[in-house]
Amino acid sequence: MSRLTDAVVLSQQIVVTATEEAYRVGHAELELDDLLVALTAVGGPAGDVLRSLGVTVDRARSAVAQVHADRLARAGVPAPPAQPRPLPRRGGGLPWSPRADRVLTAGQWDVRVADDRRVLRDLVREPSGFVAEVLAVLGLDAEGVLTALDAWVPTATAPSGALFSPDPRPWRTVTRRGWVPAAPAEVWSLVTDPARRTAWDPWYSAVEERADGVLAATLVGEAEGAKPVPPGFERQEVVPVAREEGRLVEWELRRPDRPGGAPVQRLAVALTPSGGGTRVDLTVRWLGAGGWRAVVGLLLRPVARLAWGQMLLAKHAGIARALR
Repeated sequence: MSRLTDAVVLSQQIVVTATEEAYRVGHAELELDDLLVALTAVGGPAGDVLRSLGVTVDRARSAVAQVHADRLARAGVPAPPAQPRPLPRRGGGLPWSPRADRVLTAGQWDVRVADDRRVLRDLVREPSGFVAEVLAVLGLDAEGVLTALDAWVPTATAPSGALFSPDPRPWRTVTRRGWVPAAPAEVWSLVTDPARRTAWDPWYSAVEERADGVLAATLVGEAEGAKPVPPGFERQEVVPVAREEGRLVEWELRRPDRPGGAPVQRLAVALTPSGGGTRVDLTVRWLGAGGWRAVVGLLLRPVARLAWGQMLLAKHAGIARALR
């Protein structure tokens, strides 16, 4: 990915994760504490710093709940029970609170690296002092966190060629990288278990493993609130083509109702231990068409890459959501 793409992807992951956290606790709008938990749960520099200081997702959630309860107690108001709301299958937006809006829209992303440290700095310095109180509950000093943010340095990442199986054919390739707060063994168990496929892959409404190891999958359609699926596209066969136990699994996705059941695309999931959790690299590959379709494909390639990238982000969000 380009540096600009890295930055855009990280910002999307933060907003999606914060929105899911807001749904989890029943917030009507995205708040400061949702942003703080999101930074802990995604793989950006701010999350690296927080985790290096011992802040896990569970600890952050617990500290946030304590600060809310303490503030209500000081005001003589009993803490209401959390009223979580179900998250829409394909996600759903929420309005931002004025405080969260100011933090998210202040300044600019650093396009040289995917750097979300500014978001955490602004949260720590936010005038209400809410996040500073949360840090105090966690045993952290606000200035110490800011110092750690300034001292952060990026770590090397694996080359993209290690993220999928070798194949000489002229594949078009898009990769999206993310981080989840779970051990590689937990992530591996999730993504390789056919019975749990629909828990993280929002494109499938049903998946059944056949005796030959191929997964027979049904795409989500109008009945589940998605767009209508064109005839011949309702079913997919998910065929394993590569597997390195605990690190890499790759499938070829075929449409059995199309003539010849020709390969449509490949999807690879590569796992790397990282920062007390797992870096998850999702790669989609597809073969370019020939003839006049190749010309059309060349013109539409930027649009196709954007669409594939958004699909991978949705899949990564599903994996992270299932493990948080």
